[in-house]
Amino acid sequence: MALHRLLGMEIGVPQPQLLDDFYREIGLSGGNGSWGSAEQPGQIAIAEAPYRQLLKLHVGCQSEEDLANTGTALEALGIQYQTSGNRLQCSDPINRWEVIVEPAPAFDIPAQPERVQNRPGHRARIGKRAELVTEAAPRPPRRLGHVVIGTPDPLGTVPIYQALGFRISDVVAGLATFMRCSPDHHNFLVAPGRVPYLNHYALEHDDFDSLARAATIFLREHGDDRQIAGPGRHMVGGNQFWYLLDPSGSFFEFFSDMDRIDDDDAWEIRTDWDLANSWSLWGEKDQPEVFFNPPDMEEVAAGWEKQHG
Repeated sequence: MALHRLLGMEIGVPQPQLLDDFYREIGLSGGNGSWGSAEQPGQIAIAEAPYRQLLKLHVGCQSEEDLANTGTALEALGIQYQTSGNRLQCSDPINRWEVIVEPAPAFDIPAQPERVQNRPGHRARIGKRAELVTEAAPRPPRRLGHVVIGTPDPLGTVPIYQALGFRISDVVAGLATFMRCSPDHHNFLVAPGRVPYLNHYALEHDDFDSLARAATIFLREHGDDRQIAGPGRHMVGGNQFWYLLDPSGSFFEFFSDMDRIDDDDAWEIRTDWDLANSWSLWGEKDQPEVFFNPPDMEEVAAGWEKQHG
C-alpha cells in the first residue's frame, strides 16, 4: 500500500474568518486558517479565494520510492508534476486543484474509552449513568476523514487519482466512484458536477452518540436551515452520517463507523449497487437533490468560469 494517509486539504473561501470561527465552535484545534484534531493538527487549511473551492489535497505515502513510481504513472498519462525534496506536487489537469504526495509515518487516531452500553443479553453498565450524560463536554471531531468532489469529467478524473496511488473501493454507476488512500473505505469520492467543486468534506467522530450530539448542538445553535441530510447509515462504506451546512456554503459531514480495508487484494469492488436503495439503510430513503445542485452552484460555476474558462 503506497498511499496510506489523508494528510489534509486546503480550501478557499471569500471570508476565511467565518470558517475559523466555525471550526473553533465545533471543537477542532488550531487557529488562523489551520485546523485539525488535537492528535492530527493542521489537516484543514483555509485561504482567501474569490469563490468557494478546493485548492489542495495532501496525501501521505510510505517512501520516496513511492514518489518515483507515482511520477512514472503520471508521465504515462501525460500529466506534468514537480518534485522538491521528498514531495511530489501536480495540478489536476481537469479540476485544477493541486495534489501533494509525500512520505509520512504510519498513524491512526488513538482510541478514546468506549462508552459502555446495555444491550439485550449483555448488560454491561450496572449502577452507573451513561457516559454521555456524565461527560463534562461533548467529544470533538477526531480527524478529517474524506473529501468529496464534483467534476464535469468523472471518467477522466478517476485515472488521475489512480496514477497518484488511490485505490477504487466501490462504484455506484453514473453517480460516484469511492476511492481510498488509507484503509478507510473512502478518503476521496468522485461525483458528477457542472464544474469542478468541493461537494463536501467529512469529520470523524468516535461513535454515533458523539456524532448525533455534535449535529444536534450545531442545529440548535444555528437553525434547521443548516440541515442537509441525516442522520442515517450509508450502504456504500457502511458509515453513520449527518450532513450539515458550514458558513462558507460547503456541506460537511459528521461520520462514524466506516468500513476498513486492510487487505487490498481480498477486497472485491462492487459495481452493482441499486440506485434506488443505495443511499441509506435507515432514515431518509433517497439522497437529497441538493447534493447534485448545491444552493451556491451558480456562484461557484461563475467563479470557476471566470478563473479558468
